[in-house]
Amino acid sequence: MPLELLPKIRKPALIIVDMQNDFIRQGAPFEVPGGRETIAPQQRLLQYFRENHYPVIYLQWVSIENDPWRVLESKFTWTAFLDEKTQACRVGHFRAYEDHEGEVDCAAIIAELAPVAGEIIVPKHGFGGFYGTDLHQQLSGLGVDTLVVTGVVAECCVEDTVRQALYHHYASIVVSDAVESMTAQRKIECLAVLDENYGWVAESGEVIDYLSSAKAY
Repeated sequence: MPLELLPKIRKPALIIVDMQNDFIRQGAPFEVPGGRETIAPQQRLLQYFRENHYPVIYLQWVSIENDPWRVLESKFTWTAFLDEKTQACRVGHFRAYEDHEGEVDCAAIIAELAPVAGEIIVPKHGFGGFYGTDLHQQLSGLGVDTLVVTGVVAECCVEDTVRQALYHHYASIVVSDAVESMTAQRKIECLAVLDENYGWVAESGEVIDYLSSAKAY
């Protein structure tokens, strides 16, 4: 869907989904193949949003002790990593990774995209960013009408966030080179569904150019 069909943009926000150590670092429990390749496009978007004083919001998957997701372990095998040994995405649990020197908080946003003062982190305990969080209240308070969405996993937390955004009447742009899936085919299928039914899909350079031109009117 061409970006020209977007409603007039008053105030966009960058929504960075689950770009955390336990999803992105090499050897992480939830490592997303190709996830590190999305860092550079996200850095360019971050620079643009910061320079233009647009909101930046990070979504952060957080697990807890005796995590209720483990009830579904027979179906969703990934939930086994939420146990007390691995403690995947547990705030305050430090882990070493193959591509990083020293241990870091496994639930933290990766250093390459680390929040700066004034940027918002929204913890969540489900896939979509709106479920059980104050994301809508944060966006509404900031006067945001358009979401630019990046991160992982495209067919899971990214997609669910964009679906939920539609029901809150936000226009969403999913940045194709700044999201990643567990497989290439899943990414293709996911982006096709989102573009057809839930929002817009475009590459980072196109998004920045469009936002720059839209700001001029």
